[in-house]
Amino acid sequence: MHKFGTKPVRSKNFSINPVEWLPKNEVAHKPVKHPGCQVYEIFTQRTITINPKEKETLKLGLGVRMIRGWCKVQLKQEIQASACGLQDDVVSKNAEDIVITILNDSDSEVVINEGDSLCLVAHTVRSRSDDFKIILPN
Repeated sequence: MHKFGTKPVRSKNFSINPVEWLPKNEVAHKPVKHPGCQVYEIFTQRTITINPKEKETLKLGLGVRMIRGWCKVQLKQEIQASACGLQDDVVSKNAEDIVITILNDSDSEVVINEGDSLCLVAHTVRSRSDDFKIILPN
């Protein structure tokens, strides 16, 4: 006598979501997910002043769990235009709250006001590349 068991058939094209976002609800300016893509926009929780040639470390109010892939953090254009950059723009491990360090490479003070758009965080499963840019769909 044969027993025929049935297993759910999963298409080989079916992809399990490789990322779980963990936005913090207790922050004043919550991260905003852009529709149709794995991108979050992050806003400052307080006014940030970065003195010339100094750095500021911030928690973003957004955590991430990844099965595979990595996350890119990209400062907004206005902040990059004031000669600021990130010490490390890649998140490769799970994090309860992503932490970034902004470097002010200019000779003047940079002020980012509370509630201003600070950066974008995107998940990808592509291989890492220094020229990977986050581009939002229109």
